[in-house]
Amino acid sequence: MTLESLRTFALNLPWFDYVGYLGMLLGLVSMAMRTIIPLRLFAIGACLCLATFALLREAWPTFVVNAVTIPVLGWRTREMWELTRRAAKAAAGNTLSVDWLLPYMHPRRIRAGETLFRKGDDAGEMFYIAEGRLKLVEYEVMLGPGEVVGEIAMFSATRTRTRTVVAATDAKLMAIGESEIKQLYYQNPHFGFYLIQLVTRRMVMNMERLEAAVAEHKAAVPSASPRPVVPAQAGTHGAAGTA
Repeated sequence: MTLESLRTFALNLPWFDYVGYLGMLLGLVSMAMRTIIPLRLFAIGACLCLATFALLREAWPTFVVNAVTIPVLGWRTREMWELTRRAAKAAAGNTLSVDWLLPYMHPRRIRAGETLFRKGDDAGEMFYIAEGRLKLVEYEVMLGPGEVVGEIAMFSATRTRTRTVVAATDAKLMAIGESEIKQLYYQNPHFGFYLIQLVTRRMVMNMERLEAAVAEHKAAVPSASPRPVVPAQAGTHGAAGTA
């Protein structure tokens, strides 16, 4: 095939064939994207072009597949955008809320007296307290609704629990595993950056709170004061020796 024949072929193509080739190109480019939001945006463009091409060519199966895929990709892209926005807002604010992570967590209930995890256990999940209260056994500290537990161990080198947590009351928890967090991070590195910021800030706050609680506990327990030593009166032993 000569260059002239290629030129003639291109000039004779209907305009919607160019739209189809554009969709093919956008689909190939989307495969090279490393993060999920740009990938989905290019994929939406590819599906839109291919759906237009299929409609005008009356290729109905191809049209249906691409037409259905567009809103699904749009919804997923919006979810990831919202997650990133809420994570950035939480990291920049004064509060340490992780409400933005709740749509990706699953519920778990625990009864009063049950042990959530013990010191030294493997850290595979982090928990958000939705209802009830938990107790940090080693420090006699109570945790209530809106607080997070177990997140620090997931990012430590040993990945083991640093304390034992039991349910002080019946509690409803929201849990997310390490694999889900990694998946969110690989899909959107900005999410991982904001999550590390939040975990670091929460770790510092937890340490300050635990130190204050331990200091308060020590102050409430009176220390045994040493018994005073009464010195012997001068001349007593000497008088006894001469008697």
